[in-house]
Formats: sequence, structure tokens, C-alpha cells
Amino acid sequence: MLELSSERKRMELPKKKEDLEKIVEEVETEHEHEHEHEHEHEDMEDVVSVLELLVDSLSANVKNIDSSVKGQGKEIVNIYKILSYLVEACTSNDPNSKNEALKKAILLLK
Repeated sequence: MLELSSERKRMELPKKKEDLEKIVEEVETEHEHEHEHEHEHEDMEDVVSVLELLVDSLSANVKNIDSSVKGQGKEIVNIYKILSYLVEACTSNDPNSKNEALKKAILLLK
């Protein structure tokens, strides 16, 4: 609605009330759109921030679980070794071999 005069290159203000109202409405609409865009941008930043925190938390949990799994794996190996010594003691006919196998099992239990 703002017009530039070709001779003077000055802006002419609208003279009609309707024109003024239309300009005010356009400016308000544009301002609302910009304001909504700012909120959308802030919302996206919040979402990204929360996602980064969640990824960090998951990463820490994975490290914790990984170390726990490694520790449990070592314990499982010890259980199988103990069982093998117990089977050896049970199946041996020689008392010295039985005692030796049981001693090895006891050492692993300590």
C-alpha cells in the first residue's frame, strides 16, 4: 500500500483508514509469523538439547553394561573351571587326583 512517487522518490502514507488498517494487519500477521518461527526454533533447540542428554545417558549406560558383561563373563569362566575340577574329582579313582582337583576348585572359589 505504501507508494513511491516516481518524481520525488518519497513514500506516501496512506490516506484512507482502510488502507492504514490493512497495513497494520499485514505487519501484525508478519510479526506473528516471525514470532511463531522464533518459537519453533527455540523448540527445536530444546528438542536437540534433550536428545543430546539422552544420547549421553545411553552412552554411559552402555559403558556400564559393557563392563558388567565383561565381569560376568569372567565369573562364568570361573564357574566352568570349578565344574570341570569337580567332574574330574568325581570321576577319578585315585584319591590323590581327587584331592588335587578339589584343591584347584577351592582356590578358584577364594
